[in-house]
Amino acid sequence: MDAYIRNELSVDGNLTLEQAAMHSAKLIAWLLDCQDQMMGQKEERDQLVLNYLDVECMFKATLYLHECYAQLGDQLVKAVLLQSTQAHAVIRRYYDMDRRQCIRAMCANIINGTLNGHTLAPLLYKMHKAYAQLQPAWDIIKDLDWSELSRDKEEEYSRLNVAAMELNIDVLQMHQLVRRIFRLATVEHIKIALKRAMTLISSDLWLHLFRESKESILYTRCYLLRHMICDMLIEVQVEMEDTACSSFVQNIYQFVVFANSGSNLSRLFCWLRHVRFASALGSYFHAYWLQQLPHLQVDDIQCAPEAPLVSLPLDEILYLTHLLLAPKSPCRSRFYQQLQTLPAPHLNRLMQLLNKVAYVYS
Repeated sequence: MDAYIRNELSVDGNLTLEQAAMHSAKLIAWLLDCQDQMMGQKEERDQLVLNYLDVECMFKATLYLHECYAQLGDQLVKAVLLQSTQAHAVIRRYYDMDRRQCIRAMCANIINGTLNGHTLAPLLYKMHKAYAQLQPAWDIIKDLDWSELSRDKEEEYSRLNVAAMELNIDVLQMHQLVRRIFRLATVEHIKIALKRAMTLISSDLWLHLFRESKESILYTRCYLLRHMICDMLIEVQVEMEDTACSSFVQNIYQFVVFANSGSNLSRLFCWLRHVRFASALGSYFHAYWLQQLPHLQVDDIQCAPEAPLVSLPLDEILYLTHLLLAPKSPCRSRFYQQLQTLPAPHLNRLMQLLNKVAYVYS
């Protein structure tokens, strides 16, 4: 970001609305992402480590945003929203916030949300003088009570209850995963990292990926990963080499079967309300049954020895198929339509098998 600020930004008489909106959209997305990371990490080992250059970039970005808004007003906000595909409400709140409040909040996040952030207080105080000469609002840093900022942090943490913290941990870990994947340089590297994550990470985190709010600063990145996962489920062949998708589906099975409570089934059904994911998962099951049904021995509930080797056990796919066709499943009718494209003898065999195990599963 330092190179971008030094090489691309200037505020002069030639600044156009289009230029200001383009730069402002990029800067505000970066600042909100930094804010999200600082406010979200409660464990010390996960906190951001900031140096002088990082803090300077945050100050310069804030200065530029305020200066452009002072020159162009609400028309800039509208133009920035057109440039941004996500977090519109957060962006509006940022521009609606008083400048002094905005600067105070940024300093509070730097002090409380970074590793050894309290050591940055002298730096913030020293840096503000030059900025206050350009924008008087920066004078608020001179009057900040640093011990009060720390007390604000302690009071905020004390209000968190254990249940909210447990839920938050999964969301924070998912955000951390998304950020790490998108630090990679190429799409190919992102795909490799995503496949590895699908193999290793439980469904609790993936569930939050598919539920990320459109107002989140990470929404676009989550959206891309969701579609990449769905594409893999649709395009994959279900042979032994398919470790990413088979592990991903197996994790869904374990998420439901080995949960401490029955609530995970309801969470799975909420997940299946995501139309593209439900369709992609149905396509994966369709490919599995198309390959395995010709070799299925219904009476013994097993496949013949000559059946192609697959990574997923028959009983796990059978149980998940049963769940997707359950009365409470939000994708029941759509999944059944997918299965109806199987050859008639295969579909009849699958229905016989599902009827055979329905009582046990119920």
